[in-house]
Amino acid sequence: MLNVYTFTSSSSMSSCRPRRIGVENYITHNGDFEFFKVNGKYYDVEVVQQWLEKVLDTCMPATVDSAAIAGVIDLLRTQGSFALSVRYALCLTLSSSKVEEDPAVSYPSMEEYEEIAKTFENALNEQLEINECENKSVNGLEYISSCEEKRAELVGTVVQLLRTNLEVLPTSKKTNVLGESSRGKKCTAMGRLGKFISSDEEDTDLSNFVQAVVDAFFDNDLLHSTRLFLNDSRGSFGIMVASSLDAHRQTCFAARGQTLSIAFYPKKGLICYGSEQAAVKAGLNYDNPGGNIVQGITREADNATRLDLDDLGGEICLLDWGFAGDSEPAVSPPNRNLMVNKLMNNCVNVVLLQQSDTFKPLSKRLTLLENNEFIKPLSRSEDSIDLVLKDIQDIPGICADIQNDWRSVGLNRMTAWNLARCIQTRMRAHVDGNIKCHGNTVDILVTGCEVSLWVAEQFCSDLQKSFPQLFVKSVSSNKLLGLFGQELAMPCTGFPDSAKTLDLKDPIVIIVSHSGGTFGPLACSNLLQSFSSSIFAVTSEWDTQIGKQLRSMYSDDLLSSRIFSTEVGVRPAEPCSVSVAATHQLLTNIYGHIAITIISDPAYSKAAGSVVRERDLQILERCNQEGE
Repeated sequence: MLNVYTFTSSSSMSSCRPRRIGVENYITHNGDFEFFKVNGKYYDVEVVQQWLEKVLDTCMPATVDSAAIAGVIDLLRTQGSFALSVRYALCLTLSSSKVEEDPAVSYPSMEEYEEIAKTFENALNEQLEINECENKSVNGLEYISSCEEKRAELVGTVVQLLRTNLEVLPTSKKTNVLGESSRGKKCTAMGRLGKFISSDEEDTDLSNFVQAVVDAFFDNDLLHSTRLFLNDSRGSFGIMVASSLDAHRQTCFAARGQTLSIAFYPKKGLICYGSEQAAVKAGLNYDNPGGNIVQGITREADNATRLDLDDLGGEICLLDWGFAGDSEPAVSPPNRNLMVNKLMNNCVNVVLLQQSDTFKPLSKRLTLLENNEFIKPLSRSEDSIDLVLKDIQDIPGICADIQNDWRSVGLNRMTAWNLARCIQTRMRAHVDGNIKCHGNTVDILVTGCEVSLWVAEQFCSDLQKSFPQLFVKSVSSNKLLGLFGQELAMPCTGFPDSAKTLDLKDPIVIIVSHSGGTFGPLACSNLLQSFSSSIFAVTSEWDTQIGKQLRSMYSDDLLSSRIFSTEVGVRPAEPCSVSVAATHQLLTNIYGHIAITIISDPAYSKAAGSVVRERDLQILERCNQEGE
């Protein structure tokens, strides 16, 4: 239990007296926490875990990296509590602060932090009383928080009080902080503090420490704490952060290097989040037990939407739904310049903080989940007793649907038209001699992982045999990441692929991924943008993570489509059956389209060394038709 001052939005009145309450933080995390930075130096997560046991004075609950993230958030989320703010400043902001498995000097206990915090609380309470006498209509905490002069006044007062307390300590107390003192708990706590901070007036340690404590007390709310964590951490993060101090009104999400999506269902009063885009569509399938919140005629604003955070550049999203009539978001001064958006029929405030320089209005980033022909709802697992049998039974219908869609002017045909244009451009460059042909040239690069890669390899084999002088290459997405996505390239032992054996000068790239969210292919959809301007994806539906990346790279309209879709959607059965058959079918159609594009021009056909003739493609198409 700690003394905690309650903060609200800048326009609301709040109590200026602390309450004695418990403080707990909660996180969910998908990804890998690898390093944490203190004073410009990065420390491995294993060292951080050992250090957290010492600074938090608690045993490591689990060896997983997510537990370490929770521990760091415990250090960072300090707004409203001077005890937590003192601990934060002492552990992370001093010039001597560092991460050690076995610190030379023991950190104070929470009881000692509270003793030190009393000096800050007394100074703040006096200042609040003075402000209240001057103007009762002003929110005292907010007034001091947003006024640099008032903060400086508080810092000056506390510095004087702490310097006096530290200077009167016996010499023995400064040399042995573990010893008992006749001055009691306060003297013991100050003695512990004196081991870290000098009280000399010529030294700025004390004033810098007090400034850090005061700033953390006013600024380190949920959003700013998440921002500090993301700034000083290295790894991949798809995290949700919540605190018992804020759980009544807000929660925070962050993504960098790991996908994270948030779905909003205004009619149901429901918000879903998850690392998989498909997972947050769960709200489409089920009704509220008590019925929808929004009744009657459905407006466009009542349709469910989804926000995909920018996992490439890094992004933080704060959701604040207000409390007790306070409808404005509670955001500390460092982040009040951020734009506030309204969702869920204006009931939820959305504050976005992007680490990259890219900016796109929220309204342009939301994906419509309802009344959208490109969005497939999740299949209900309870609709079929045998999920594997259901997938096998669906194979003929799925393949027929792919064929019918290919004959119509749909998404796949628009994508095929764009692919044909890229093939023609590439072949024209061959005919004009603008491409140097050698053993390392890559005209078409096909990549994927596991089952998707195996199907892609068969496609590459057929294409290469049909056009021997066309350079077609299939490479695992993980190998591409190892070669081109690391500061130090990882050699592909047992494989001929290397940075020198792959001449990736604007090749046509086809990424095959049924889920559209597997880490390797998804990362390649970002990585290969620096090598190619012609990237396509073969996935199970239009709405996937890879699809999102390609839509952000190209114009988000059908005429610029780069997504081939089998329309299989998410399948709950573990074995691969219908997904493989559907991918084979779609790749067969793509193969035929590429072949027609090449042999339709004699110059292209000659440059590719085509062994396929129009008669061969007619036979292939007839087999396709009869196979239905």
